[in-house]
Amino acid sequence: MGSTSVHARQWYSAYVDWYNLQHHHSGLAGFTPEQVFTGRYREIAKVRQRALDDSFEAHPERFLRGRPKVVMPPASVSINPVQPDDDDPAPYSVVNFPTLSAAGNTETKSTLIFNDLSESG
Repeated sequence: MGSTSVHARQWYSAYVDWYNLQHHHSGLAGFTPEQVFTGRYREIAKVRQRALDDSFEAHPERFLRGRPKVVMPPASVSINPVQPDDDDPAPYSVVNFPTLSAAGNTETKSTLIFNDLSESG
């Protein structure tokens, strides 16, 4: 294994650890994937709620919408979710991978066809 691939594996391993253990995702209500996956978010949410309650009790005038409540992560998340009433088989055979800058432009999306992938190796 070359030094480039060793470096790439080290970088990727560190990135995945950071992403799962330290990065607080807006889509997960400010929790990390690890906290949500393990269920630790429930205890963390209790601590957050106590802090919000204490702040509200000390200065209710700061909270124009009333007592704040900790936002919890969604019950489920998915990429390209299939709707229950969707009879189109396309979502099962095609996945789009847009770049961030081109996400709004469907003409620039590259497409991976699962059938082609499985047939080629």
